[in-house]
Amino acid sequence: MNLEAKLRTLRVSSLAVTGFAILLVLAGLSQLVLGGVAVKEEYERIERLEALAPPPSQYYGYQQQRRQLQAEYNRSGSAFFIEGRFLPAGDDQKPGIISIISLITLMLAALGFVVSALIWVWRAHANIREVGIRSKYGPGFAVASYLIPVANFMLPFEAMRELHNRSHGESEDFAHSGVENVTAWWTAVLVGLLIFSAMIVKFALDAGTNLILMTPLWMEFALLAFAILLLLVSAYLFSSLTRAITAAQEEVLPEIDPAGIEAEMPDKPRVNIIGA
Repeated sequence: MNLEAKLRTLRVSSLAVTGFAILLVLAGLSQLVLGGVAVKEEYERIERLEALAPPPSQYYGYQQQRRQLQAEYNRSGSAFFIEGRFLPAGDDQKPGIISIISLITLMLAALGFVVSALIWVWRAHANIREVGIRSKYGPGFAVASYLIPVANFMLPFEAMRELHNRSHGESEDFAHSGVENVTAWWTAVLVGLLIFSAMIVKFALDAGTNLILMTPLWMEFALLAFAILLLLVSAYLFSSLTRAITAAQEEVLPEIDPAGIEAEMPDKPRVNIIGA
């Protein structure tokens, strides 16, 4: 495959990333709107149940405490999310068809985005290696950096920064210079994932242990919505980076002079032995 075909493949994968990113953002926003409707319905349901509940007994303190604890749990976001009540339900208390379609679309869009993004990452890193540009992160390592636990908190950011700079013709000395768009993308990813992971841990503690962290449903939904919004923004920023880097490679790589690449490489160290 010649360079023109490789750049064409990169362009197609960038378009796929952009298309899935747009679909992901639209599906995510619609899911947040439906989640807000479900939160409103949940508060209305709780009010109806509390209106039907018998008055608390003055004699059975243990049973009363259990009822109060269960009522508090029902008001929390743990029951709301774990039991799947975040999808607006119809009169039969089952999720509506719109809610199901929106959730399936979101999952498929997320899957398509991840797959197309990894394909683009591999192709973009492979292009700069194959024209002779030296880089710290090869195509295989760049893709693996997203999948290695703990290391994936930093390596994808460094790899993307290097890819951006080298694709725009920067020398090896400036390969890891700061790039605002890359920093903004990775900040949105990290903050969104940290908030989302903290909420998952909270739900797991509530469901699997006797430790129930009571927080209002609206607060938990607001935190999750903020995390999801950050991840949606990061998907959009990633698609913008793919378009910018693809355009840069289409402009810079065909003009690469192999002799210039060789000149950029540092000279081998020399040792001079001085006789007595």
